[in-house]
Amino acid sequence: SHNPRPFIRCSPVIAHDEPYPTMSVRQVFSYALALCEASGYDDRLLRLFEVATMCQDRDPQSAGYGNFKWTWRDQGVTDRNAVEFCMQHAVVVWADHPDSLTDPVRRSLRELLDHALEGCLRHRVTTSYTNIAILNAGNLILLGELLDRPDAAVEGYRRLDAVCLWTWLYGTYEYCSPTYYGVDLDGLLLIEARAGRDSARRQARALLKLLWTDVAANWFEQPTSHIAGPHSRSYDYLQGSGNIDRYFWFHGWLSANPPNGTGMLRPLLGQWSPPESLRELSRQYPRLVRQSWGMRPAESRTHFLCRDVTLGCSGATYGAQDIPLTIDLPGRPWNPRCYFIADGRNDPYGLKKYATSSAKHMKALHLKPFWAGAQRTHDALGLVVYRPGDLEGDEVTDLQSHLVLRRDVDRFYLAGRPIELPRGTPRKPSRIELRHGEPLVFRLGTAAVGIRVPWSRGQDGRPGTIGLIDDGNPLGAIRLTVDHRTENATTEAGAAFWVRIGSGLETDDAFEAWHRRFAQAVPKTVDVSENRIKLEVSGDEGPVSIEATSPYGLGGRTRLVPTPAATTLELDGREVGRPLLETIEPVRRFRESVAAARPIDVPAEGGVYWDAEDGIVFPGMSVSKETDAHGGRYVSQSPQNIWGRSPGRVTWSLQIARAGHYRLWGRVLTPTPETDSFYVLTSDHTDRLPPNTASWHTGSGPGWRWVPVALEYARTPAVFNLPAGLNNLQFRVREPGAKLDCLYLTSDPNSRPK
Repeated sequence: SHNPRPFIRCSPVIAHDEPYPTMSVRQVFSYALALCEASGYDDRLLRLFEVATMCQDRDPQSAGYGNFKWTWRDQGVTDRNAVEFCMQHAVVVWADHPDSLTDPVRRSLRELLDHALEGCLRHRVTTSYTNIAILNAGNLILLGELLDRPDAAVEGYRRLDAVCLWTWLYGTYEYCSPTYYGVDLDGLLLIEARAGRDSARRQARALLKLLWTDVAANWFEQPTSHIAGPHSRSYDYLQGSGNIDRYFWFHGWLSANPPNGTGMLRPLLGQWSPPESLRELSRQYPRLVRQSWGMRPAESRTHFLCRDVTLGCSGATYGAQDIPLTIDLPGRPWNPRCYFIADGRNDPYGLKKYATSSAKHMKALHLKPFWAGAQRTHDALGLVVYRPGDLEGDEVTDLQSHLVLRRDVDRFYLAGRPIELPRGTPRKPSRIELRHGEPLVFRLGTAAVGIRVPWSRGQDGRPGTIGLIDDGNPLGAIRLTVDHRTENATTEAGAAFWVRIGSGLETDDAFEAWHRRFAQAVPKTVDVSENRIKLEVSGDEGPVSIEATSPYGLGGRTRLVPTPAATTLELDGREVGRPLLETIEPVRRFRESVAAARPIDVPAEGGVYWDAEDGIVFPGMSVSKETDAHGGRYVSQSPQNIWGRSPGRVTWSLQIARAGHYRLWGRVLTPTPETDSFYVLTSDHTDRLPPNTASWHTGSGPGWRWVPVALEYARTPAVFNLPAGLNNLQFRVREPGAKLDCLYLTSDPNSRPK
């Protein structure tokens, strides 16, 4: 029912003139598809592909071989993702519109596709880089099958396997992103509709169902419906819109006017649609959504949705476009969301966009500090700490922590007293000072929100200043701002925010009762020392706390209460994400290997041997055969790593009979300095993953040999302090090509493997 003719704007411009400097090369292929779909514009295709050819790197010795410039003005390939986006529509033109391609056009497009296929093969995408990993796998599959390159198609299927297993284990890394969930759907729909293997089409359907279930679980069904709660990689801080909106409109989840552009063609390229049951799920209130989005325990997200308000918090930071703490309220498209933002550029609303290094997108990139967050339904607690490395860059001119709020609420209260904000347009900027721990409350209809800043610190070590600021903007936003910047920076600045929501407060008496409870619920613990921050508040339904130790981040330790979710997608305490993926490959085989694995019994005295392949081998690492290996088998990861920077790993469960100090040996084959190291980590059964990994550099040498595990270039063997009971030992690939045959664990410091 969609007419692509209104989207055809590009080709008349470049038919006779040089393309304008910011023209995206992706647009060239999008418009080529629009021309083919509209029919009657075949004469323009050759010029489009001539322009694309001028933008493609065709030097086999170049790192960008087969890839494209992102924009016409670029001097060369600046972003290796460009080929993935360009091929989305190019493969459809080649497959579906042979009658639109004259011989010269066909030859030109075939050359573009042949080189682009090599670009996709050379593009080693991190598996957790969800949107590009999906596009890359799909392009290799479709190009490989269309161009009679089975090797490329097989590699694409292997990379799609990696995405499936990663997602089953850890969730969607680019979590709840309105921009990148749209790209995920673009790629998966093409795989589901066009892949040659039925197994891949099943994988795509399972991932599509998971993403739409994720969307439905986090959907706030109000006049302005959107994915509510915390986002990673947000392009729109104020309203939370993104590429996925075209799918919402296409499937009837949004009633506004459809978005413009050739992007509206993409929902038409697939066949799969979300079932109506998901629409019904999105209308069920209240509901509690919890989900993992990464490998570490804190890489998780909690979102509590009521009919009139939602509260969400992420356990850790993803990147420089995060919205890790959110409050969503009913409203219209122009009403801002309520969200936390770490700001070093005097840009609380995400309006100051600048070109990234690849010049492909204008982004409002903010700071990437240490963040920890915990939530128990109505109460959330967030902690931000700004480390020295977080404040580097020419764009950093200030340092503030903002909680952006709606201005048009019914009433604000400070310490129990109503406060009036300036009225009229334009308004004179105003600021109301707050003390630490002082409750700020506002009401909107039947919903209420309470906020406290239990702790803050400036760069000079003194408490930061806190203000409720109306800067007179026309956006309908005000902000609770903590100022951290000082003349003399002597310590790490930071702040904590406690947010509580109330729902269904139909009467003034109900609101007043809720208001009194929050006013009386003072923070239970605010304990800050040189190396530790511990915060605890008494939530409506139990304690909420954060404990973080320095160095904040990967070098320290973070404890959150409630414990973060270790689930792909959980709804009201029930895992709904993993069951959607557990019957597809390679998830099914991996689940079988986990079920078959048995703990290694470690005796109270002496040592124990075991074969490396007796553990749970995560794809990327694989079991191979060799005569000189014990039992004829070993584990390793090929240097041709299909998992990008998500390396292979093997994990063993150790049943320790007696707590004590242990030494570990490994039988390895590491012939060169480029293939002689692993990452080693241990954890007991209470941690899904520990906060740190340490490198083991075996040294290089010929043949299989026993080497004691010494960490981080130490000259002496490492001593592992293992508690009694079940422990996990994991080796991860540091340098692909290192081979591991057997291990030996002993409590005797003088014992050596035989």
